[in-house]
Amino acid sequence: MKFRTRWSLTDVLTTLLALSPAIGALLLYNRLPDVLASHFSMDNTADGYMSKNSSILMLVLLGLVPLLLRLSRYMDPNRANFKKFTKAYEVTRVGTSLILAIAGWGMLLYNLNYRLQMLTILYGVLGLMLLVLGNYMTQVQPNYTFGIRTPWTLSNPEVWRKTHRFGGPMMMLGGASGLVAAWVDGVAGTVIFLTGLFISVVIPVLYSFLLHRKINHQ
Repeated sequence: MKFRTRWSLTDVLTTLLALSPAIGALLLYNRLPDVLASHFSMDNTADGYMSKNSSILMLVLLGLVPLLLRLSRYMDPNRANFKKFTKAYEVTRVGTSLILAIAGWGMLLYNLNYRLQMLTILYGVLGLMLLVLGNYMTQVQPNYTFGIRTPWTLSNPEVWRKTHRFGGPMMMLGGASGLVAAWVDGVAGTVIFLTGLFISVVIPVLYSFLLHRKINHQ
């Protein structure tokens, strides 16, 4: 198995973007409190805390996720198929980096006494990412790393193809729900967002199961 060692501009930018909160935390180290708020409730109040050093370590590890996504494709038994949906995979890596950067910087700014609406920001960014990614789902070919990977899609190419054709619009619908949730306060916004996630994730999985049963019983 050969690994491509030369980094592209996308590799550099996504890694730097995802690691930017960790870099920022180190630069702002003396201004940050010893204990940082790291989790937030539906009313935008902190309900989880970590020490400053643990928070920075967490930001570093999260910042490496886009790099791990880059490497994971080379360990996939069906890695040759990635050439057929490069754009979809790169959009996912960029989107992941953006979400990690926004979440990380939001946490830092919150702990520097900038009271941002964290859930509003995250719902909006996640909704936008699902909306864009859903548009590319139909391009994704069978693999073990990326896409709607269920026992039923992985065992049958036809189930994979039809599930991704169905799952793309469902993901876009879920993304639209996330954008709506960003503008709705409190519990109602969270309910809308979780409903969108259900549409994006659970319904395509159930569809793949039912389609697999239908094909096998023909």
